[in-house]
Amino acid sequence: MTLTRLAQTIVLARGRWRCVIAFLAGASSTLALPPTDIWPVPFVTFPILVWLVDGTAGSRLGGVLAAATIGWWFGFGYFLAGLYWIGYAFLVDAKTFGWLLPFAVIALPAAMALYTAFGLALARLIWPGGATRVLVLAASLTLTEWLRGHLFSGFPWNAYGYALSSPLWLAQGAALMGIWGLTFLAVALYASPAVLADQ
Repeated sequence: MTLTRLAQTIVLARGRWRCVIAFLAGASSTLALPPTDIWPVPFVTFPILVWLVDGTAGSRLGGVLAAATIGWWFGFGYFLAGLYWIGYAFLVDAKTFGWLLPFAVIALPAAMALYTAFGLALARLIWPGGATRVLVLAASLTLTEWLRGHLFSGFPWNAYGYALSSPLWLAQGAALMGIWGLTFLAVALYASPAVLADQ
């Protein structure tokens, strides 16, 4: 299957399939984070995210809501797969704290996914098409990641920029631009293959 055909298949996906694709892309993206450090994976998952947003048709409001839904499912998959380990703390004394496990493992990723949903809704408001859409996505996700890292006492775990922590020479960029600069760079870099499928 060619890249253009794959892009068209994802753009034309409808209904629940869009949510399933977004969830799987988000969950797979965590393979780029430590300890697995398979940093090429987002070169597949972030173009999928771009193509899913490309497929949000309809009125302006309808497109924004569709993009937010895609963003939530992508974020939920990303944070569910990336933060599952938080639940282990509740198993130390499972008799006392085990009932909190679903809140840590499900509710926290669901809440964190709201930031990703907002980021994609914001990107869809501006969505210019062409190569520029990758920069719009990078800017909007960087903004919402910054908000996630600062609002309500902040929760900066698993920012997209951490995907560039391996190999080590890529991580050195944090000294120059910080994690938020790396987040912008990571999203722009990883989403850029989506442009190759443009006709």
